[in-house]
Amino acid sequence: MVKINPLKLTIALLILFAIWGACSLIFHQFCPVVLITGLPCPGCGLTRAFIAFFTMHPLEAFKYNPTYPLWIVLAAMFLWQVYVKRRITTKLRNFAIVVALVTIVAYIFRMVFLFPSSEPLVYHPGNVFAHIYPEYSRLFE
Repeated sequence: MVKINPLKLTIALLILFAIWGACSLIFHQFCPVVLITGLPCPGCGLTRAFIAFFTMHPLEAFKYNPTYPLWIVLAAMFLWQVYVKRRITTKLRNFAIVVALVTIVAYIFRMVFLFPSSEPLVYHPGNVFAHIYPEYSRLFE
């Protein structure tokens, strides 16, 4: 069990959202994997899935990332434990590991069967590798 300071966590989350906003404005991407490699990461589509879910389009959200319900449950559990219980339990940590593993398995499946023709699993050509090695982008044409 880990004790959490809710104020410090809130400040850290605000800083993270500020960085997210700045990266989105400057690079039109937030994900370091996409910025560097141009390839989608296991979490690709989660933001769009959350937006679709919270705007009452839960089935459309599955198209973006089918693991989004697990992340919503994990976020709710995390917020409850941090702001109400003021501690993080081993159960939450174990559930987070399971959610991450399920997300990785879903990512592998989606990359095998959906990449590169289905949003959000597409190649982004304006990445760092493509600027350093122009031949890199040809791998994904």
